[in-house]
Amino acid sequence: MSSSRIERKLANLTREFFARHPSVKLVAVTGSAGKTSAKVAIATVLSRQYNVQLREEEPLTKSEVFLQIMGVVMPKRGPLKWYRALRAVKKRVRAKAPEVQVIVQEFSPKQLGYNGWFQKYLLPDITVVTSVTNGRMQVEHRLEAVANEMITLANNSRTALINRDDIEGRFAAFLTNPQISTYGTNSVAEYHFDEHNFSIESGHQGVVISPENNQGLAVDIQLLGEHNLRPAIAAAAVGYKLGVSEENIKLAIDSLRPLPGRMNMLRGAGGSWLIDDSYSSTPLTALSALQSLYTLKAPQRIAVLGNMNGLKGIFEQAHTDIGEACDPYLLDWVVTVGEKANQHLAPAARRKGCQVKECRDALEAGAFIREHLKTDGIALFKGSSGGVWLEEAIKMVLQSTTDESQLVRQSKDWLTRKNSFFEKNRLIELSLSKSEKG
Repeated sequence: MSSSRIERKLANLTREFFARHPSVKLVAVTGSAGKTSAKVAIATVLSRQYNVQLREEEPLTKSEVFLQIMGVVMPKRGPLKWYRALRAVKKRVRAKAPEVQVIVQEFSPKQLGYNGWFQKYLLPDITVVTSVTNGRMQVEHRLEAVANEMITLANNSRTALINRDDIEGRFAAFLTNPQISTYGTNSVAEYHFDEHNFSIESGHQGVVISPENNQGLAVDIQLLGEHNLRPAIAAAAVGYKLGVSEENIKLAIDSLRPLPGRMNMLRGAGGSWLIDDSYSSTPLTALSALQSLYTLKAPQRIAVLGNMNGLKGIFEQAHTDIGEACDPYLLDWVVTVGEKANQHLAPAARRKGCQVKECRDALEAGAFIREHLKTDGIALFKGSSGGVWLEEAIKMVLQSTTDESQLVRQSKDWLTRKNSFFEKNRLIELSLSKSEKG
């Protein structure tokens, strides 16, 4: 069976599911960045009151979107795997009562027209648009086209929530859905956070301001960085719109914790602090992570910045821009990891007056940080996955090995892949050293 035929079959079955079970709500999450944090926060709030379905992994194809919505996991192997998957979907469609009340689903477009393709089959009850940034899609398309792509899903929904902070106001011209609300940390957003206090240990204390409660709902958000407050506010907004009680919204927001590799604060050796933001890196998220580091009071700040992969023709300027955002008055060291970061980010940071250490790989960076990070000092680790893997640098600086379980990409397969890379890197380094001496 061809992939396009399978897509259409799954699409029609999913449409039939919602027709048969109109009480089931669909919350769609799309955007250039921040989708995983947003969908997990939303599911956390809604789960306090409803049976919620969520798959944390990113759907890579349209078929995977429908399978995730239908709660079906594709069999890994076998000549009849698609037959078995379709049979499981049909069973869910024809069940007398659905197993879930709310489905939270990610839509992750890789090309233009992706979100619009679903219009024929799905009508989300709420769409959350997390950001429009210079991520992977802008490598191939202008920012205006990316914005239109993301907002298309909002226009094809019953109601939508737009991130007021990470989506430029000029893109409001693309909105045709009158049922739009905004969220963010800026007070102009209808749903926003008014911060009263912050500490590394306790996070952000303040109130969520909303149309439903303009006096504010008191919450403690134990997440680091202003950009990580926005998924929590989006979750509260979805909760309000779907009738979750304020008590449950507060309990859920208070329970939110950083996802592995996404601004997760860990204790480092010698009484230091480590900010693990090693899951991935884009120009927007790298800048946000740096700005978050700058706001923290500490006797020492170190930024470990790796390659930002997947940027193709814009990688040189993107890395240069992050280097120029490095402030010598707020950073004791800038440590770069990987060829692109060493060639473009490091020189830009030096021109700004920063003290820079260039590292071939994460293991060299980890050894350097272990030697230089002081008591109560803070080191931020921000980089992409392939060939960077800064979680392995963090592993070398942790106070306790038990915290390794909080790091990303620690499965046997991942560790084998990374060890092979580091061994090859060491052989190349040794060969270059010998040739220089010769």
